[in-house]
Amino acid sequence: MAKVTAAHLLVRTLKRHGVECLFGLCGDHVNAVFNACVDEGVAIVDTRQESGATHMADGWARVTGQPGVSVVTGGPGHTNSITGIATAWMAGSPVLAISGTFERALRDKGPLQEIDQVDMVRAVTKWARLVDDPARLPQYAALAYREAISGRPGPVHLTIPSDVLEAPLDDSAVVIPGPLKGGPPAAPPWAVESALDLLERAERPAVIAGSGVWWGRSWDALRRFIELTHLPCFTIGLGRGSLSDEHPLCLGYADPILNPVAREINAADVVLLIGKRMDFRLAYGNLFAADATLIQVDIHAPELGKNRSAQLPIQGDAGQVLEQLAAAARARQGWKEKPWVERLRGARRAAAEARRKDESSDAAPLHPLRIVKEVREAVNSDAVWSIDGGDFAQWCRLGLPARKPGHWIRLGPLATVGASIPLAIGAKLAKPDCPVVVLMGDGGMAFHSWELHTALRFNLPVVVVVGNDGGWGMERELQAAFYDRTTGVELGQVRYDRVVEAMGGYGEHVEHPAELRPALERALKAGKVACVNVMMRGVPSPLTTANIARVKGTKT
Repeated sequence: MAKVTAAHLLVRTLKRHGVECLFGLCGDHVNAVFNACVDEGVAIVDTRQESGATHMADGWARVTGQPGVSVVTGGPGHTNSITGIATAWMAGSPVLAISGTFERALRDKGPLQEIDQVDMVRAVTKWARLVDDPARLPQYAALAYREAISGRPGPVHLTIPSDVLEAPLDDSAVVIPGPLKGGPPAAPPWAVESALDLLERAERPAVIAGSGVWWGRSWDALRRFIELTHLPCFTIGLGRGSLSDEHPLCLGYADPILNPVAREINAADVVLLIGKRMDFRLAYGNLFAADATLIQVDIHAPELGKNRSAQLPIQGDAGQVLEQLAAAARARQGWKEKPWVERLRGARRAAAEARRKDESSDAAPLHPLRIVKEVREAVNSDAVWSIDGGDFAQWCRLGLPARKPGHWIRLGPLATVGASIPLAIGAKLAKPDCPVVVLMGDGGMAFHSWELHTALRFNLPVVVVVGNDGGWGMERELQAAFYDRTTGVELGQVRYDRVVEAMGGYGEHVEHPAELRPALERALKAGKVACVNVMMRGVPSPLTTANIARVKGTKT
């Protein structure tokens, strides 16, 4: 019988579950895993900081629908990784985060980097374990993978002592568990028919498709259902692009602050909400009229009726339920487009017209919407957007179309500024043939810009467009509004294009609107990591304006 390390069996287990690569940063505690990956044919994408590894694993998950795996050393390597784990937790993204740690025999003796790693991540994972038995490591890896994808997806964690990973085992004596088989839960047939009855009788129905549609791999079912029923649809979260914004029955982002059309949802009499938490994005349910009938579909039962009662709560996987709805809708005759759909289209046309002046402005520094327009028109429809936080990002959310499923990456509810870079790198690795464009402010560049060096080393040509107003634009506006002065918000001017050039990438600096399109086209054709540093006017986004108005008690 051949002897291998437990680390080899761990990697074999992950490989059997379809894992193609690991994101990580080497260290004494996990060198055995890195070594095993060489023997087992699993790629290692080594990052410059541990949170970059967990963010990249998250980015991989968000564009493939399959768990991303990170491997980092213990102690500060583990603590650095937690922000990425928490970001995935809030976004409901399946990440298997593995951390090494010191040898078992040293526990409670005061070894270097002794911290309780499992307790640290328990609050931001679905499942977390310390693995003490080398022979059970494959079993724990399989359990972790299953936990990550069962029910509502999310991150899971294993802490593994270095001597467990290095322990020799007879490879034929340890069973490598296979992937879990079995279908996700469907809705009761009566609930499907009841939902269709409500939607058919409604005068002003609306559908909101959230992240559950993406994780349920149900964009085709969503499109068939919408086209059969002629219902107007909004998308949100990772559901963006599940029905293209350019589809005649898609009214765009289900965010009333950034998409004026979504304010009309308050007039809907029946709303079908699929795979979306009733959180701050939906005003905790206040986006809907008080007398509206809510049909809520979610795989996680505690979300049903949370913050707002659902008249028809349906526990089920979004993919299964949409297939059921589409099949049942096809069996019914007489679906027609409701007159109010044209009202929604009119609101969409008015919103586009309201943006036109700023989009075509020739003023310098550039208005954020002029930057968004040029980016939108320079990049083809296969583009994956990775949109950061801050004021510039809100203009991007407002003006960039979501055309395809898995091509719209936002930070998620944790709003982890700067994470758009490693998220984009994970996305580019998963979709090498698609242009991947990061849109971020100059403040966000400080957090993970060194991961662009990772992208350069692995030939992952992402393009970063920096809206540079020399400071923390959103906080500058908020402080000025609330305190009539600002502090700690000015960053000064940094030529981020030159920083990227110094790493070996391609850089462009833009000061005037006419320069932007050619600069973007050159960056997209550069064939390597590129940064387009654009001098931008600080303009409060609709989100910032609304927050100021809310706090001051005035109307927007």
